[in-house]
Amino acid sequence: MGSRTGFIVKGILLSVMLTGLVSCGASNAQRKDESGIHFRLGVVHLNERNLAEALKELTTAVEMYPEEPSYHNALGLAYFAKGMNSDAIREMKKAISIDPKFSEAHVNLSAVYMVERRWDDVVSESKEALKNIFYRTPEFAHFNMGWAYFNRGDYALALQSYKKAAEDNPNYAPAYYQLGLTHEKLSNVREAIEAYEMAVKTSPGFTDAHFSLGLLRVKQKDKAGALKAFEKVVEIAPGSEKAQSAKEYIKLIK
Repeated sequence: MGSRTGFIVKGILLSVMLTGLVSCGASNAQRKDESGIHFRLGVVHLNERNLAEALKELTTAVEMYPEEPSYHNALGLAYFAKGMNSDAIREMKKAISIDPKFSEAHVNLSAVYMVERRWDDVVSESKEALKNIFYRTPEFAHFNMGWAYFNRGDYALALQSYKKAAEDNPNYAPAYYQLGLTHEKLSNVREAIEAYEMAVKTSPGFTDAHFSLGLLRVKQKDKAGALKAFEKVVEIAPGSEKAQSAKEYIKLIK
């Protein structure tokens, strides 16, 4: 999706201060310290989408200190970004085997399963993530679970999950957007409009939400509301396909 409506990957963003490499002494502490440098370098490359270097550094970190679950999780994310899903699954499962309460790894694994369209596994991993009461971003797990239910056609369960994601983080616009799409599937027009309005309120640049809101306003024969929504799409993303479609609707409405 061009918007923020896709599955959620709990990524890594670290600020890195590099020091000189620790000499290749054999002590466990030295090995861990040096592996940490490779890990932080790999994370920087991953955030910059320099995937080849990210894989190189994170593989080195894992080889040097395989006991650290966050290294396997990060390597899994690099493989996932590269489209190497089976390798991503292997590394994320390794992270979980080391630390079964590693919620971020469970959520990342659920994201890979989404690409694989393994909906039951998405739900299972998301639930595992939520078992950890100290998990700080449960909205991601609820969102991924909702996405799985939505794609399975279980719209009532999808509604529950998206509502929970929005409750966990009231500023999480993708949850409102998906909530709107789910209400549309259930022909709940008023509720869908309210959800899209919350999406654009929390994220004014959310193009897809403005466009969907415009379409519902057209169905309601609310010309002023539809024009406002479509004009916002053109303003936000003038060169996009959505903007071209919005322009066509504007011509029809006027």
